[in-house]
Amino acid sequence: MEQQARTTSPLDFAQLRVLVMDGGGKQTLAMVRGLKELGCHVTVLCSTRYDTCYVSNKPDEKLLNPNLVERNEETLRYLLSLVEGGSYDVLMPIGELSTNFVTSHENELLPHVRLACAPREVYIRAFNKQTTFDQAMASGIPCPYTRHSSQPIEDFLAKATFPIIVKPRQGLGSIGFHKFETEAEFRTRMAAPDFDVDDYVVQEFVRFENRIGTNLFVDRQGRICTSYAVDVTRWFPIDAGAGVLIQTVDAHEVLAYAGRLLQDLGWQGFANVAFMIDCQTGEPRLLEINGRIPASVKMAYLCGCNVSRQFLEMIFDQEVTAYPENQSFGMYIRHFDTDLAWFLHSKDRFRAHPSWFSWKNTQEILFSRDDQRPFWSHLMLKVFHYRETMQRKKH
Repeated sequence: MEQQARTTSPLDFAQLRVLVMDGGGKQTLAMVRGLKELGCHVTVLCSTRYDTCYVSNKPDEKLLNPNLVERNEETLRYLLSLVEGGSYDVLMPIGELSTNFVTSHENELLPHVRLACAPREVYIRAFNKQTTFDQAMASGIPCPYTRHSSQPIEDFLAKATFPIIVKPRQGLGSIGFHKFETEAEFRTRMAAPDFDVDDYVVQEFVRFENRIGTNLFVDRQGRICTSYAVDVTRWFPIDAGAGVLIQTVDAHEVLAYAGRLLQDLGWQGFANVAFMIDCQTGEPRLLEINGRIPASVKMAYLCGCNVSRQFLEMIFDQEVTAYPENQSFGMYIRHFDTDLAWFLHSKDRFRAHPSWFSWKNTQEILFSRDDQRPFWSHLMLKVFHYRETMQRKKH
């Protein structure tokens, strides 16, 4: 379904009322700051009084509803009650779960409010991992040897080199991911009555140590309006966790691959396209597309790109502000809470490069001098729930 009727007159950002979801997210605070730089009136939906945006001084209003995390029919009714009266011009989902929820209910929401995200038809193309890899192969994007949706599994197995991996064609996070070391092990799994190979992406396993994350904003005409690449310097959990120290890098070729893939998919809005760097060849291999705002989106603003502005311009059918490809390399974003956990657990704590104690060219993901409470609130919550979090992160 299309957004509401368009306007071609210049946007008066100060007149826009924006309802932002995911008030507890790290990335939400950066997006809110971007909206406030434009002069928008910003209301944030929060689920607890400790949410980063609830304790922040940036939002104009904060609405507290503990049931928001459920993202069910009650959540939809609540959202409709907020937007049906015309109190808001824009609804902006931030996290993956909220973006998926909002796009799946765009028919109910669009008559009342514009949605600052990709349309459902577009979003689901990137959400479906098989569609993503089918398009990547058609577009000449380097990726692991992957079974095409029309390829018989026996043909794939005859050509594949083990180990291989499977991951659900549709799903969030790494749920359902599994690695098979031998063909015999995989055939045993295929024979199980609860396993349908056509529900999974099947591809060769790629050994990698480095991963390049490309971040792009694509407008409705397919123009690349934001483009920067990052590398993860430290991870937690150490073996296969999320990035805790991220730096901007020179990766023009990889950005070009990512841009071509998003354009060929007809993507609209912001997306993160991740590539593995093959240990054997040193070449990039497509890992995944995340069609939502990443936790490290603050880096976009450090690169001079106001992603919030671009979303508003896109959904109001304005010409989207286009920023040049980032050329400022060696800027760092640091998740201090998980980087502290890395320090406690890593044997390389005193040998890391850059040093764990260095803050050169580094910004903390939540800290800012003019709004310090989100950082301290989040850090205290992580400290108090450290044992519980570590139990959940065990592999």
